[in-house]
Amino acid sequence: MTGRAAPRLEHHSLNIYENIWLLIGLLIQLLLFVGVIASLVSGTSPLLSDNTASHNHLAGVQSGRVDPANLQATAFAKPGLYQLEDGSYQAIVVARAFAFDPPFLKVPAGTPIDFHVTAQDVVHGYYVYGTNINVDLMPGQVSSFRTTFDTPGEYNVICYEYCGIGHHNMLNKIIVEPAGTEVPTVDAPSPAQETQP
Repeated sequence: MTGRAAPRLEHHSLNIYENIWLLIGLLIQLLLFVGVIASLVSGTSPLLSDNTASHNHLAGVQSGRVDPANLQATAFAKPGLYQLEDGSYQAIVVARAFAFDPPFLKVPAGTPIDFHVTAQDVVHGYYVYGTNINVDLMPGQVSSFRTTFDTPGEYNVICYEYCGIGHHNMLNKIIVEPAGTEVPTVDAPSPAQETQP
């Protein structure tokens, strides 16, 4: 049984492979650079500013934190869509094993909505399929963002962080009604009360 040894690569052939890998690395860097610039120009880049000021007006929220064991004493006691006195909308959402509360939201198209989302028990995710909304939810940490849904329709929301055996049931829906359509809001005291020191 005679074994044939693999041919030895010469320095010249190794140099070609190194140049190919160098070219691939440079192309990846160029694509990343172009992607970042395109993201900045199109306005889809994440905000780099602190957003804690946007939710400090919520009852029970201080410095972007809330006691997850005592949500009943906060603005998160009654999740849902609120219409504030100035006509703007505010959505309060709580993630807990294994559901989002409320299970769906109806919102008007073309109207900015301030979302305030938190987790009550473990780490969850809040991903709105078909949009750039993708938020990590930590217990007690309030995640706030403003968005406008321009196109009427249904947007599915999923939890993308594995949170336990019922994780696959963590589904939600945002139903965007045509502009000018009246949407149901929570008939309760506004969650935008001033916090008590």
